[in-house]
Amino acid sequence: MIQENIMNALKAKQLGLFTTIREDFPHSCYMVFFFKGLTPYIATNKNSQKVEDIKNNPNVHILLGHDGDRLDDNFVEMFARAEVIENAGPEEKVWTEELSRWLEGPEDPNYVLIQMNPVKIGYVEKAGTEPTFIKL
Repeated sequence: MIQENIMNALKAKQLGLFTTIREDFPHSCYMVFFFKGLTPYIATNKNSQKVEDIKNNPNVHILLGHDGDRLDDNFVEMFARAEVIENAGPEEKVWTEELSRWLEGPEDPNYVLIQMNPVKIGYVEKAGTEPTFIKL
């Protein structure tokens, strides 16, 4: 049941916080996530600071859920180890027009995928309830 709740939440929420470690402190930014099962991906420019952060420390945190409209929304948090995929094939690449602010297209030579391999996923049904975790 918990995995089904997590999958449903991931389908509904693509915008979330992506946190890396930079100079010994957490650094968060909003990102659009794409999922294959429970595995999240983001597309980014290979020259972005987050790529350097991951090379220095692959431990990342993702928070998906609250969009500011309602505090009772469910949310998912994910602890993962990230890896940069520089030579993703066309079947792996993800693209939306929003990414054109940073990349020319999925064939841009600076295009990379960041794959996050989940270690632990937490699910909160609504504000005030305790999270339920699964370890992978």
